[in-house]
Order: sequence, then C-alpha cells, then structure tokens
Amino acid sequence: MNNNSIAVIGGDSRQLFAAGFLAQAGYEVSVFANEHGKIPESVNSLNHLSDINTFSIVLLPLPVSKNGKTINTPLSSQEISIKDLMDTVTENHTVFYGMGSESFERTLKSRTKKFYDYFTSENLILKNAYLTAEGITGIILEKLPVSLRGLKTAVTGFGRIGGFCCEILKNLGADVTVFTGSPEKILKAEFSGIKGKMNTELLFFAKDFDCIINTVPASVLTAEIIKTTRPECVLIEAASAPYGIDAEACAKYNRQLIKAFSLPGKTAPKSAGIIIAETVKEKFREVK
Repeated sequence: MNNNSIAVIGGDSRQLFAAGFLAQAGYEVSVFANEHGKIPESVNSLNHLSDINTFSIVLLPLPVSKNGKTINTPLSSQEISIKDLMDTVTENHTVFYGMGSESFERTLKSRTKKFYDYFTSENLILKNAYLTAEGITGIILEKLPVSLRGLKTAVTGFGRIGGFCCEILKNLGADVTVFTGSPEKILKAEFSGIKGKMNTELLFFAKDFDCIINTVPASVLTAEIIKTTRPECVLIEAASAPYGIDAEACAKYNRQLIKAFSLPGKTAPKSAGIIIAETVKEKFREVK
C-alpha cells in the first residue's frame, strides 16, 4: 500500500478540485463515483468501490451524507450505501470526511482508528465562511438591480459567515446593520464601523432594508417581521437547518426569498476544494 495514495469517493466538484490539487502535490490520486464531473487529467478513475483497498487515504465528501444512509454522490449515477463503504474500509485506511454524524463516526471507529472530520478544522471553517460570504455577495450583485454602494443591508447573526458578510459588504460601500442577540457582538461590530442592533429591534427596522441576509439557524425572520418588509426587499437564507426565514410567509406576502445553500461549492468550488486538500495534507501527519 502506497502511503501517498488517495481515493476520493463521491462529492461535488470541490472533491475533484481537491483531487487535482493533491495529485499536483505528489500524491497518487484516484476517484470513484463522480463520473459526471470534470476529472483532472492527473487523476485516475476507479471501477469498483473495493479498489480503495490499495489506497492508504480515503477522502469523502462535504457533507459526507445528506440522508444518513448513502454517501453524497451528486456527480454520479451510482449510489453508495454507508454500510457498503464501511465494509470496504480497513484498519489500514486513514479516512477524511466532512460533517459526519455521531452514528457515522461510531461505525467508522469500529473499522479504523485513523479518521478525521475535516469540517472541524478551524482554519477550514474560517476560510469556508469567507468564501460563503463572497458567494452571498455575488448573489446580491446578480439579483438586485442596484449598486452595492449605499445598499441598505441587514445581516442577522454576527458569527463567522455573518461577520464576513458585514465586512465584505461594508468594504464595497453598502450600508450594513447587523442584528444579534449579543450586546458584546454589537459593540464588536460598531468598533468595526458596522451598525449594530438587537434582534428584538428587527421588527421595527425591517422596513428600512433593501436586502436582509440571515445566517442564524433559528426562527429570526418571522411572518410578522416579513410582513413589514418592503415588497422589493430581497431575503437571503444562508443558515443551515432549521433555517431562520419563514419561507411560507415569504410566499404569502410575495417576498423574494433566495436560498443560498451549498455555498461555496456552487460559487467557488476550486478554492473550496483546495482548502479541503490543504487540510487533508496537514492532518494526515497527525492521524496516521
């Protein structure tokens, strides 16, 4: 078994860009279950899942699964059950994956002691959050018929993605206000030149904005708030489940709701793939 061999299983174009980057870095790389994507010339394709037995590293998607039963394979006609994958993994494998569930990790632990959820890397999370914020900015540029300069924009949440959204939009000239439940984060935002208000004030100020971006996975933009927004206001949902914008209220009051999911995989897959590859290179030395 070649210690520098990597089998990339499933995933979207991020995984293929990661595969190409790792091949350029000197790894022997092959892919499986992404035949509908653009596979780099420096990367080989596997015919069977069992072929991963000759590889030392297995790189799985982000997220590794969307249903808890099968591996995420949007670029393939093949369906790989988690059970079939686990039956193939051995104690000789080092397995990397993104956003694995507790049950996935428990099963994986019974097969090998060398594994790592690369979406727990703080460096990757920060870089991914910045790329996500860039993607959200691109959506605003595409969907709103006005300049960013002076655009009255509200951002709910001042975490990684919310913070980067505020920073990027402010630097491009937008008039940004962040809404958060933390007085400390309001102060932090104001130190950065961004207006800050408590979430409880959103009901009274929602009518002032051209665009509202939600980054909080909890009920923030309720039907009562959405009703007060301008008819032309664009609402962008950038939070994970259970989300924060009442989609039914948007339909009821005829507000445009944009679901900014799968970012940055859709907007910057190469950059996102390279970040994954860099994390694999860094962490392989620690877990092998």
